[in-house]
Amino acid sequence: MKAADRAKRAAETGSDLDQERELRQLRKRVAELEKEILRKAAAYFAQKMGR
Repeated sequence: MKAADRAKRAAETGSDLDQERELRQLRKRVAELEKEILRKAAAYFAQKMGR
């Protein structure tokens, strides 16, 4: 039973690490998209104010 418990815990830990890695990547992508949106909005309004 102990070996089975250790194997189960190891599998869960690997899965947790995969989820953490994916979450980190998704948060990075969200930050990139937010910056892109803000950059485009700033350019749009700067152009509108210049007219």
